[in-house]
Amino acid sequence: MALTAAQVEEFQQNGFLVIQNVLTPAALAAMRQRADEIARGELPAGSRITRQVEPAVQRGETAASTYEDSLRKMVKLALEDEVFQAHALRPSIVERMQALLGPDLTLYQDQLFMKAPRVGSRQPYHQDQPAGFSIDPPDLMVTCWTALDESTEENGCLRYLTGSHRLGALSKEQRAAYEARAADGPLPGEVPLVLPAGGCGLHHGWLLHASDVNRSDQRRRGYATHYVSSKVRYTGPEPKPEFLRVSGRSYPGCI
Repeated sequence: MALTAAQVEEFQQNGFLVIQNVLTPAALAAMRQRADEIARGELPAGSRITRQVEPAVQRGETAASTYEDSLRKMVKLALEDEVFQAHALRPSIVERMQALLGPDLTLYQDQLFMKAPRVGSRQPYHQDQPAGFSIDPPDLMVTCWTALDESTEENGCLRYLTGSHRLGALSKEQRAAYEARAADGPLPGEVPLVLPAGGCGLHHGWLLHASDVNRSDQRRRGYATHYVSSKVRYTGPEPKPEFLRVSGRSYPGCI
């Protein structure tokens, strides 16, 4: 299901677009179940999936009731797990991404943010690109953030800063200045990504966004799939990461 011209224009103007009901109940249940299994360590030998514990838990400043609820995020699921790879290749998502990036798509990276009850920490204001994404041209990247649980302000939903993608790539100091201002309350143009489970937020790689701590007793898992045009060049250090071809063709010298 492609985007309408009005939706593309909204994305270009605001830097994000909210899509409801992308996942069927069956697809949502399958992703939740597999997320629980991976969090418990049910992985094949030699798995490349990594699990990152919340920094405050690592430092002994707080504790979680289970190991699963101590996790901050899990990375590289789509490279080897069939449930999450199927989501990254889901036609209803791919067609929307093609409307924004063109027919030739590559998945650069994927991350499942866990945001556990009472433990999930704040993610400061940042841009997905260039942080961790080494591509040229740098603006041909869009993230699809899919809610596996209901995403609310209480449990630490994403917060988008409308139109901030038009600022281009900001320095570390510039991004830190936005985070410092956010300590005094919501920024002008800040929009909470309140979503039912199964909905998605699409956002530009340069869009400033953050998420608050989880103050609730409910999980707020969100699966981020980061897509780029297959026409971009990889500009990072070697060895080159492994990417997942999503659609269309590849290009010599490109990602």
